[in-house]
Amino acid sequence: MSHDPGSPAAQRVARGEAPSTDSADWVARSTRAEVACVLRVTERRAADLLREARVLCADLPATLAALEAGNISYRHAAALVEDAEMFTPIHRQPFEDAVLAGRLDVTATRFAHRSRRIREHLDPGTISERAEQATRSRDVTVQPARDGMGWLMVYGPIMQVHLAHTLLTGTAKDEHDAGDPRTLGQLRFDALIDAVLRSDRPNGVADTADPAKALRTVRVDVTVTVPALTLLGQGDEPAVLDGYGPLPLDVAMTLAAGAGSWRRVLTHPVTGVRLVYDRTTYRVPAALRAWLADRDGTCRFPGCGTPATRCDADHNRAWEVGGCTDHDNLAHLCRKHHRLKHHTRWWARFEGDLLVWTSPTGHEYTTPAREDRAPPLTPLRA
Repeated sequence: MSHDPGSPAAQRVARGEAPSTDSADWVARSTRAEVACVLRVTERRAADLLREARVLCADLPATLAALEAGNISYRHAAALVEDAEMFTPIHRQPFEDAVLAGRLDVTATRFAHRSRRIREHLDPGTISERAEQATRSRDVTVQPARDGMGWLMVYGPIMQVHLAHTLLTGTAKDEHDAGDPRTLGQLRFDALIDAVLRSDRPNGVADTADPAKALRTVRVDVTVTVPALTLLGQGDEPAVLDGYGPLPLDVAMTLAAGAGSWRRVLTHPVTGVRLVYDRTTYRVPAALRAWLADRDGTCRFPGCGTPATRCDADHNRAWEVGGCTDHDNLAHLCRKHHRLKHHTRWWARFEGDLLVWTSPTGHEYTTPAREDRAPPLTPLRA
């Protein structure tokens, strides 16, 4: 197995220092990263799969056998594993026996309900403690969707989530009964946006022509890339929002004009940005950093979608061993993967615009530069 002689891990080995992968924590992080690369899932999902596999193989042999025989699906097994984790390993088998004693030819949802009821029956004393602990992980996340849309997902105590949904539904029904032509789903969404973003739009009035102008200004830290010809009205290539993808030009321009912290990058064959600084400076100049952010788009570790604006500009070949501040030796890495590269035996090399990663096991994973710029294509429909 070969390693980059300029990588921090290789330099530590050359100095006779113990590799940082001896740390159980870094071994676990490196393992999660590689599982995520192999399965093409997020590292959080990889961690969940590894945890499920450990519990299933070590403590739930009957569940594993039922899964292998096709008597239950993966979703059935995952639900049982999640509840079994509430018990110590020695108490998991009695719980497993109780759950599997029921019918297996039911939907995963009904199976999960049974598993949860049995868990609470066998261990009712910890429900308050578990609820309090789960409450600490409450969050609101965004999942991009197609056509300029996205999902706003709320995770929290069921009472509060249910009451919030009930309130939105009640507001929607009132407006619908008053003659508003919007659907209940549309009215629920508009009521939520009005409450969160403090719109001045009166109830029952939907500005479908320009929904962005009713929103108050929100400071954000993102990049909108607008092709120069499109900006001049001589092209129809869409604008691009970092971390999302193509946007209608009018939406991009409205957002860029309404928030002072948006940065517009005009793409042009001649940029004038100096890309090579050799050893004259360690610190990446602002113009080169902006060019790199436009090139990379996100963290360049396989599968990571952290926007480049929230990443470090990393010298792929370390500065202290001769690495240069050049465009072909710099790549954006989020802090988590920056530390992974410097504390484990993961290393990377450039092959043109590709960044080729080699894991501690010797497997290679490739990440290209920004992928949301589609090559010129002929539209299927005029």
